[in-house]
Amino acid sequence: MHYIENGLIIMKRTDNHISLSFIKGCRHFIKLFLFGFLILFPYNSSSQIVYSQGSPDADKKILSAIKPEQISFDPALIDSMRRAFYEVPGNSTFAISRKVDYNPANSGTLVSDDDGRSVWYLGIKSENALSLNIIFSKFALQEGEEIFVYDNNMQTVLGPFTWLNNKQGRGLALMPVPGQQLIIEYHMNDNNANTHIEVGQLAHGFAGPFADSPSKDYYFGQSQPCNVDINCEPGSNWQLEKGSVVRIIAGGTELGSGFLVNNTAQQNIAYLVTANHVIRTAQYAENSVFVFRYESPYCDGPDGRAGYSLSGSELRAEDANTDFTLVRLDDFPPVTYKPYLAGWDVSGNTPANTVTIHHPSGDVKKISTDNDPPVIATFQNLYTNGFWKILQWDQGTTEGGSSGSPLFDQNHRAVGLLTGGEAVCGNSVNDYYARMDIIYDRYTEQYRSLMPWLDPAMSGVTVLNGRDPYMESQTGFDTLCNCPGDERYITAYELPGTGYTTGFNSDSIVMFAEKFTLEPGRQLTGVIFDVALAKYLHSYDSISLYVMESISEPGSVIANTAFNIIEAQDSSEFITDFFIPVQLPETFYLVWHLWYSDNASAEQQQFAIFHGPPVSISQNTAYFKDRLNWHPFYDHPYQGDALNLCVRVVTALNTVSSGPETVPFESGLAYIYPNPVSDKLNIKLTCNIFNELRYSVFDYSGKTVLKGSFFAMGPGSVHELDVSALPAGIYHLTLESDNAFSAHKVIIR
Repeated sequence: MHYIENGLIIMKRTDNHISLSFIKGCRHFIKLFLFGFLILFPYNSSSQIVYSQGSPDADKKILSAIKPEQISFDPALIDSMRRAFYEVPGNSTFAISRKVDYNPANSGTLVSDDDGRSVWYLGIKSENALSLNIIFSKFALQEGEEIFVYDNNMQTVLGPFTWLNNKQGRGLALMPVPGQQLIIEYHMNDNNANTHIEVGQLAHGFAGPFADSPSKDYYFGQSQPCNVDINCEPGSNWQLEKGSVVRIIAGGTELGSGFLVNNTAQQNIAYLVTANHVIRTAQYAENSVFVFRYESPYCDGPDGRAGYSLSGSELRAEDANTDFTLVRLDDFPPVTYKPYLAGWDVSGNTPANTVTIHHPSGDVKKISTDNDPPVIATFQNLYTNGFWKILQWDQGTTEGGSSGSPLFDQNHRAVGLLTGGEAVCGNSVNDYYARMDIIYDRYTEQYRSLMPWLDPAMSGVTVLNGRDPYMESQTGFDTLCNCPGDERYITAYELPGTGYTTGFNSDSIVMFAEKFTLEPGRQLTGVIFDVALAKYLHSYDSISLYVMESISEPGSVIANTAFNIIEAQDSSEFITDFFIPVQLPETFYLVWHLWYSDNASAEQQQFAIFHGPPVSISQNTAYFKDRLNWHPFYDHPYQGDALNLCVRVVTALNTVSSGPETVPFESGLAYIYPNPVSDKLNIKLTCNIFNELRYSVFDYSGKTVLKGSFFAMGPGSVHELDVSALPAGIYHLTLESDNAFSAHKVIIR
């Protein structure tokens, strides 16, 4: 929201002050689906959930000594695949992959870090690649170990990844990094680390921007110019629904979009729908990365923040003939990801008008609108009349990377998902969306339909509204600020001094802090700056942001992140966070450090925060740092006032997690949940059995690992089976009575 001179907002200069009075003061509660302004690292950190802080150890000497493994691909094959990406409707393949086998025992270089531990460096190079990405076929770090992955210039850094990123019995897929060479940096506890990790796949990206693109995200700005940012006016009424749409990198080679969907049991389960040609198999589902909140912070603005991402999912249902896939994400997105579970309409009624929200060519989130009804049609040789055909978009278009995106009707419910079409800027016609009403229950098998997963309550409804999964917990969210009342000021230096007291100035003050005290047990979920000025010389001029703890002044770092100044605007609110909620001590400091290019003049170096009116020394919460030490603001060399800086923090007592999965299985005898399961498996009967029911559990080789029986008590009765002693893996459960039999697949984590 911009502050403007409209009668409610008054800006005036008085002596060396600019004062700003406006009606928005501290708000005790804040809804998390405000117009969310996003941020960037000084280097890009587009990766899965990062649970700890840190940066790579490598210096120029180490980087120059690394001899990369050379991987080559057929140039003619790459050329043909590149043409197909841009010319074939529905094509989403942006990279070519190859299986590899790298670990600390057979490749790379070992050096010692400052703590005397071994660090493994592995370089991988593929000539003329625009990007590279890897999949760890094994990822089982020990506590205390960490991994970074970055390009040869360390402009894009992924990680650190730790044991908290381990997935039982599985690997880890990572986002691409730009350029033709990447480096893995692995800080290990022991020299047997080759048993902990293994690089199993490398993918060479051939579609997208040039390898030396200055963008923070590899795909920013690559879509056609007629596409419309989601935070432009056409997207103003779609700020909830945009939270359901994600960018997908599937199997390291496929680029697409997808969307989270609600279910009739109102459970917080991260079911995501996308096109089958984006995620084709269980292996692709496992090795996919899902990026949330990747959008420009304002209309036609700069690159967005791509760090809100999750790695890995499990296939639940798919069908190539109707081109849909349903997966369950391994992790439920944290509150900072601002997820939304989209509503749906499977009645088959023709929408009056439609909207799609998508990531064309992997770019920041866009919106396309059609003011007319779609028509029922057939796409290529797929299911007859199984698609909604958009005759022509009135605004925007779609392209490679949009596949799998939702088609919303006038009631903001999903009615389809993009398969392919002919639309391009200047001729945005003939796009085809798989009909949700067809894929919902066309097939009786649960692995080919949506109904068993989206209607676990077996309600039979055909229309369901969307839902914010964190809405119920928002009563526990609180916004704290120290600036009293509504009045805001910015204090300018008088000549010959330059700058502002709360921004860069002729006293070379570039670090500021605001002190907060709150009740114990709260988590930080958001930060809101009341920005007075946001001037920059280069797009990479940035702000480092920290949470520090101590009592008298900022001390040890709890969390850190960064954003580029270009993402903030003069006289505006800037909203950011630390990717995941941060556990707070009762007293903490929010600290920011200004970073500018060396040749910027003082007047160009301005990221200045509003401050409140002077307060008593006991009420001072503002601090600054000179070259050596922290000081309370009343010791400022130019403005010797006790102050409060106008920055707010959003805190929460708790956040929700993923709910149990209760889905009926193939037979009418029973259904089992949760699945995957780690300890207790529930068997819920669905038919009239009132006698002994025998069960057997087989491993993948057919060996019986568990067997027994229980007395069935008829439909609706639930019987518990303890599987906690079984190793992680895929099993088969059979249930048998004298006149009934069923078989079920069980995944044990």
